[in-house]
Amino acid sequence: MTGKSPQQIKSVEKAIRILEAFSDNDFEMSLSEISKKIDMPKATVYRIIETLKNNGLIDQRSDNGKYKLGLKLFELGSLVFKKLKLREVALPYMEALSKKCGETIHLGILQGDEVISIENCESSFDLRSNIYIGKRAPLYCTGVGKVLLAFLPPDEISKILKNKRKKYTKNTIVEKKKLEKELKKIREEGFAIDNMEHEEGIRCIAAPIRNHEDKVIASISISGASIRITEEKIPQLALMVKETADNISRKLGAS
Repeated sequence: MTGKSPQQIKSVEKAIRILEAFSDNDFEMSLSEISKKIDMPKATVYRIIETLKNNGLIDQRSDNGKYKLGLKLFELGSLVFKKLKLREVALPYMEALSKKCGETIHLGILQGDEVISIENCESSFDLRSNIYIGKRAPLYCTGVGKVLLAFLPPDEISKILKNKRKKYTKNTIVEKKKLEKELKKIREEGFAIDNMEHEEGIRCIAAPIRNHEDKVIASISISGASIRITEEKIPQLALMVKETADNISRKLGAS
């Protein structure tokens, strides 16, 4: 069996960079925008995009010529989700929790220095947090993210805290010392609070989910408008989300 040449491997890496350039804010981009964002020559980007387009991984709009991710990626992602036992186990508990508290329930897992949503149950309220499957968010200023960050090994926490942090709202904690203190509190209390730190007017309370090795593999949160999730309600909601997280953990084999 012949291995791939270094040039072939580089082409694959460039293709991955192009696919990862798309995000919530850059859902559709022109050739020039992609080239500028990933600092890659337009000719190279065009050549790779044409290959990706021919294989259904990239689509191109006919009206403005902009590119977007193709349905083939959704199909491939769906195969992964079907095999993800965590979602299957968690969903009934999430639905029950959403019905009990009336708010949006979010299930997230760690991916690099971000949390990615893999399941949610939306609130029936018009005013609610904007969460959807596949959404990425920072670790340091979201409930589900802070839980995942708090229970990482110390060396991994230190590595992530070296990164620059954006201040999304006036409540966002960006100072390293304050964030370290916050993470210590999360480990002691077993839950995290996003007090309008990522989105104005949205509060979240999150708790860790553990697997059969008692390792934190995900987090679950109750999220909603701050006019409903008041500071007085936080202790009650924290108990709810912790109980749900514990039930899911036990179902996954945690002690």
